[in-house]
Amino acid sequence: MAATAEVVEAGHSYSREEFMRRTGLGPAAMRTARRNGLRVRYVGGRMHVLGSDWLQYLDEHGADEYRPT
Repeated sequence: MAATAEVVEAGHSYSREEFMRRTGLGPAAMRTARRNGLRVRYVGGRMHVLGSDWLQYLDEHGADEYRPT
């Protein structure tokens, strides 16, 4: 998936597809984020991510600098 990195806002809810498109996360990265604590919610069998949960996840797990491995 191409990284298109769009804004994710705290007061919005995003479907799984929209969230992945906005953040540039692929399926494997999305699974990893969920395992590491990204909170998701289900409505009608569909996954949604709140922007505030993403921003909290970034605060807790994001690095200040990119360091290639």
